[in-house]
Amino acid sequence: MRRAAAAFLAFLALSGCTREEARARLQGDIHADTIDIIHARFPCHSPDLHFFGYRFRVIEKGEYGDGDICWNMSTRQWSWRFLPGQSLSRLNSRD
Repeated sequence: MRRAAAAFLAFLALSGCTREEARARLQGDIHADTIDIIHARFPCHSPDLHFFGYRFRVIEKGEYGDGDICWNMSTRQWSWRFLPGQSLSRLNSRD
């Protein structure tokens, strides 16, 4: 079981879904004072088929909000969303 978990983590790291990649994507999309990755999410809470992600926190001009950034293995892209009820949720894309 440990070998399978190690192989899965290695696959995730090699496929571009590292903590640094997630943070870089957020910094490219959200111009804020502070963007931090809080912890890993297994599985990612996402309406689409995302299986891996991180919980993040953004601080912008005294306001803060938490959200999830998720890795979609089929498209090999990140998508992010602030959690409902967060003051910065106004930054969520209008899907």
